[in-house]
Amino acid sequence: MKERRTIISYSNSRAKKDAFNRTRGVDKLKKQIKTGKLTKQHINNRGYNKFLEIKNTIEVEISNEKIKEDEKWDGLKGYVTNSTLDVDTIIENYGYLWQIEKAFRIAKTDLRVRPIYHRVQKRIEAHICVLSLQPIRFTKNWSDN
Repeated sequence: MKERRTIISYSNSRAKKDAFNRTRGVDKLKKQIKTGKLTKQHINNRGYNKFLEIKNTIEVEISNEKIKEDEKWDGLKGYVTNSTLDVDTIIENYGYLWQIEKAFRIAKTDLRVRPIYHRVQKRIEAHICVLSLQPIRFTKNWSDN
């Protein structure tokens, strides 16, 4: 097995985006608290709810300490890989990942896949490979654009 490594990159534009998204999320939480639509049942670590704290037994409030802690991570992005490529190439290739995911979302809506019950890794890979070689039928007439 190849050794895994973690690569951390920093981007000013990502830092600005992270700060903007956090501000928008916290503003939404403040609005929910003000209108009384946010209760202790909403507290979890998903999204911006991680900034909430329970005061006494029923009061929900935004934790500025948690927001400050989160700000330290603005602009940072981590990549875990077993590739031996140089750091810049790995970061660049991960940048294309959204295009691959988009193509897969388009393709999977048109592939007719039934459940498979293979146990061996080679069989699973072969099954998916055969499916990917089949022609894709588009449900939309692309000439209409």
